[in-house]
Amino acid sequence: MRNIITSITILFLFNFINAQECKFLSIDNEFEEGEIAYLFGNNVRLRTEPTSESETLVLLKIGQRIEIIEKTDVNNIFNGVESPWYKVKYDEKIGYILGGLISLIEVKDDNLRCFISFEKTEGKLYILTRVLSDLQNDYFENKSEFFGDNYGFCLKLFDNKGLDGINNILYINYLPESGGANSGGYYLFFDKKKLHKVIDVTSRSDIGLWESENLYFPKDSLGAKNKIIYIKEKGEYSESNSEESEPNWEQSSKIILRLKWKDNKLIPNPRAFKSKEIKI
Repeated sequence: MRNIITSITILFLFNFINAQECKFLSIDNEFEEGEIAYLFGNNVRLRTEPTSESETLVLLKIGQRIEIIEKTDVNNIFNGVESPWYKVKYDEKIGYILGGLISLIEVKDDNLRCFISFEKTEGKLYILTRVLSDLQNDYFENKSEFFGDNYGFCLKLFDNKGLDGINNILYINYLPESGGANSGGYYLFFDKKKLHKVIDVTSRSDIGLWESENLYFPKDSLGAKNKIIYIKEKGEYSESNSEESEPNWEQSSKIILRLKWKDNKLIPNPRAFKSKEIKI
């Protein structure tokens, strides 16, 4: 019985620790006065007024640094999302840029910079991720549907974690505000040629139920050389009225797959795995 309690505790701690490692982002994020921000759009027009009809002061590239002076009361729809215009400073020039063209955050390592924005299409919300390498002039983009709850998430950037053929691993980690919500996310691999969507993973826990999916890479504690370890666990339990707060019963299962990243996909495909789950 203690195994299921331990698993649930680890799941909660895992998500809590992860939530502290990166900045909470959502569709409701706004930039504050004096905040330093970076452009998500490329060839963005710094304008004399908060309107797309006004004069252009200068064209700005993706990733260029700006300072937020203030948020205006003027809004426009951009990529299906209502966005305010901001008064900003670039070098010694002061002008206006629509908020949807400004990245929610910049996350970087030694030679890679990552930027985030949103798009809404036909009632579905998508996260737009762009990466800009110091070694290349072009940026690379991934557009993936958001499968979390309350639109909260954070972006984590890693090296290749020992995985051959990959330069960086990105993880979009959902950060819900309620129990039972999906606190999983999805993985992206960058190989200097493309930003690949790898897999969506789910983690959630509620009264009587829990489930989790995780990937472990060669450098991770559960990792193996040249392999990606996929672990899926789920369980059910009943609550006890005893002082020990132990469940009356429990049932859990685990799947462990050892995968390879080959031809830009996981082999074998975890979603196609049909073998019987192993009871633990």
